[in-house]
Amino acid sequence: MNSRKSKKVRKGRGGKIFAILLSIVIFFALIIFGVVMIGRQVISSQTDNIAAKFLPSSGSSEGSASVTDAVSQMGSATPSAIATKLNENADVIKSQSQGMISSAKATSTGSKVTYTFESSKLNKATVGALLLASGDQVEEVADKVLDSMKTAGVAQPKLQVDLTDDKGNVIKTLNYSA
Repeated sequence: MNSRKSKKVRKGRGGKIFAILLSIVIFFALIIFGVVMIGRQVISSQTDNIAAKFLPSSGSSEGSASVTDAVSQMGSATPSAIATKLNENADVIKSQSQGMISSAKATSTGSKVTYTFESSKLNKATVGALLLASGDQVEEVADKVLDSMKTAGVAQPKLQVDLTDDKGNVIKTLNYSA
């Protein structure tokens, strides 16, 4: 009978190893989650910086006007008058974009205004992130342009915004109509 008492009862090592491995996995998962969240914050702030360069703020500094201000001051205007006004502000838009936009040109045909931005620093991913961050500002400007054309009596006014690369290839086209 003594032989039974002298035997050591081994508790399973598998449970301890499993607990250690599980805690290591949870630790790495928390680290990866933190890195992803920091990365998302960095991407968000970089997108905001690009958006701030690309879409000037609605408050204008002395001597320069933003797109929003230029459109707000139009009142009622025909598509050709809007295109002319946007072309007059092209230099301001290029300078406020801090090199993101190499050219901005507006044209009008019938009841449609086409506004083309050219940039060598844009691709589909940056345009998508830019529109995700600042799409509401673009829509606000588009609504003001369309309202201005409607007030001038233009039937079915349309606005097309083309974002192109430096070779003239269209990256993204945004269409707005009233």
